[in-house]
Amino acid sequence: MVVTLDGLSGSGKSTLARELARRLGWTWLDSGAWYRALTWAVLRAGADPAVEDQVLDVLFRTHLDAESDGRVRVDGRFPGDALRTPEIDRAVAVLADHPRVRAELVRRMREFAAHAAAAGAGLVADGRDAGAVIFPDADLKVFVDAPLAVRARRRLAQRGGPVEDPAAEAAMERELATRDARDLARGEAAPRPRSGTFVLENTDGIEEAIGSLLSRIQRLRAVREAPGSGAGPSPD
Repeated sequence: MVVTLDGLSGSGKSTLARELARRLGWTWLDSGAWYRALTWAVLRAGADPAVEDQVLDVLFRTHLDAESDGRVRVDGRFPGDALRTPEIDRAVAVLADHPRVRAELVRRMREFAAHAAAAGAGLVADGRDAGAVIFPDADLKVFVDAPLAVRARRRLAQRGGPVEDPAAEAAMERELATRDARDLARGEAAPRPRSGTFVLENTDGIEEAIGSLLSRIQRLRAVREAPGSGAGPSPD
């Protein structure tokens, strides 16, 4: 079974995906981490993330793979917290615009998912287009939504910055709004709710959101495991 969680930056989709995969004992694919890992490699190589040919040159010389807990390796090395810096935030937004780069990363992430499936593991994937582009045939597609102010506070906390500073929050809201506009201009890859997608309002505690997701997965499993059932309808 494949479950995808899409959403804008700071919506909490990665936190939810990580915890959902942990509770289910499934593999977590953090697509954003793949883009960040490539961005890290591009910057280390002295290439320009705004030039697609330079990014592709680094990508085809770089081995990217991941663990079932979502961590991504670059040529056997885990960059860790180096992927969550303001410099990476700015550069990855530009790098992710390149169509050929996105196509190659999608191919590699699907290959990773195929290995997980061959090992009998379910998959939880999160990103901006995990359900729309990477896994369009996912069993359950979720769009994680949250107000801009909530997303800004989450991103500040993630960076270890001041979460009760109005000026810092306003600056982060402007940064996220700029990123939103760039993401939403990506056509089919834009992060937005689509037909057949469950919209999850992620403004309350994580337990409520995880409980809602687990309930839907259980209902989907029940339908599929019923005697004489085929693929089964959506749990809606």
